[in-house]
Amino acid sequence: MKDSDLDIQSIDPTLYNEDLAPIPHSKRSWGWFEIFNVWSNDIQSLFGYTLAASLFLTYGLNGWAVMAAIILAGVIVMYLVNLTGKPSVKYGVPFPVMIRASMGVRGANFPAMLRAIIGIFWYGVQTYFASTAVALLITALFGAGDGSTFLGLSGVAWVSFVIVWVFQIAIFWQGI
Repeated sequence: MKDSDLDIQSIDPTLYNEDLAPIPHSKRSWGWFEIFNVWSNDIQSLFGYTLAASLFLTYGLNGWAVMAAIILAGVIVMYLVNLTGKPSVKYGVPFPVMIRASMGVRGANFPAMLRAIIGIFWYGVQTYFASTAVALLITALFGAGDGSTFLGLSGVAWVSFVIVWVFQIAIFWQGI
């Protein structure tokens, strides 16, 4: 075999682009603050707190037991997030590329798409729960309205949903 046999003849854009390229060590700018933000974002959510509160209140636990369980869950999530992200941090390679080692070049599309679907679902859940909090605030300040609903939500709930949705879109356009 000659060295010329190993030369790349063409680059498949579905396998390599700027987003999939490794980040050189000199351009990796994350520090403790960014890592903390990822961790805190993973454990602190209105949906998670609502779920935890409803489960624990159903079983009659006191506040200290609920707080201890939330802290324990946060530590477990932090460990798992750090474990799954370690190869990407060490080598500067994004998840869709790292997963190719175990699932193959085309098979890696499946977990990447699952992550995208979960992200879409999670965005919707977070938007709904945040808009519920805004609706409670608006209701406390201005009253509940006439009680009519559309697709199961009141006018205040729809206004709150749109406010939160526009706010999130504005944040995404600015960049995280």
